[in-house]
Formats: sequence, C-alpha cells, structure tokens
Amino acid sequence: MENIVNKIKAYAKANGVDTVDFLSDVVLEKPSDADIRIDVWNLDMPKPTFEQLDALETEATEIETTEANAKQAQIDLKASAKAKLIAGEALTEEEANTIVL
Repeated sequence: MENIVNKIKAYAKANGVDTVDFLSDVVLEKPSDADIRIDVWNLDMPKPTFEQLDALETEATEIETTEANAKQAQIDLKASAKAKLIAGEALTEEEANTIVL
C-alpha cells in the first residue's frame, strides 16, 4: 500500500481533522516487507479500512505534492537569503526569518 501516511492525512481531513501526529494519534506497524497495518488509532473518528484509504489516492497525491512544494519553497528561500547575505544585499523579512535562530 503506497502513500499510507498521506492517505491517512486525507481521511482525517475529510473527517474534520487537520493534523495527525504519527507518534501518538496514529501509529503504523510494518511487521514484514509486504504488510503494513494501523497499530494505534487515537483519533475521534472510526478507524478506516484499507479500501477507504485506497479511495483517497488522489487526495493523498495532492497532499504529497503540496508538502514537497512547501519544502522546496523553504529551500529556495534559504538559498536566496544566503546569496543576498554573501552579496551584501538586504533581506526580505521572510528571508530573514529563515536564518533567525
């Protein structure tokens, strides 16, 4: 089963939950190379079946794309801030926020 984390995120979102903590809300277990199962389900909604999760493939792909784009945007912003610092140029507030410790 591909992309189970994002399928669970999509299932949760469809049921009104915007964030899922995969350390406490939902814990996945993979006892063998072929198997994966939901070991812990602490969300206030019914635990989904794998068929329900598979039906959310499109939504899961959208979540994956959105997260990858956000990660790339952050990488690009840091690179821009670094280039401006090296060149002695002023940073935007957003760029400065990437380097504030």
